[in-house]
Amino acid sequence: MTCEGGKKCCKIHWLSWVLVIIGGLNWGVVSVGLFLPDYFNFGAIHMLLQSLPLWVSGIVYLLIGLSAIIMIIGCRCKSCSTGSQQVQ
Repeated sequence: MTCEGGKKCCKIHWLSWVLVIIGGLNWGVVSVGLFLPDYFNFGAIHMLLQSLPLWVSGIVYLLIGLSAIIMIIGCRCKSCSTGSQQVQ
């Protein structure tokens, strides 16, 4: 699999990258709701998962947060090239 910049990455890194993008887009949608006349929960994740129990969206938000941590520290697995590269 390839991630950002065409680098080789493992499935966990790829999934983390996707979840961080989804989380960022969700916060962008939430910010749009702040500018509307009557503020309401305008989050994309909330809208997609509103028919499910609240703990399901909590797990999704937890996974997005863990994904952000993985993206910050980098993946250290043998198959992923992002953990071994030096920042220049």
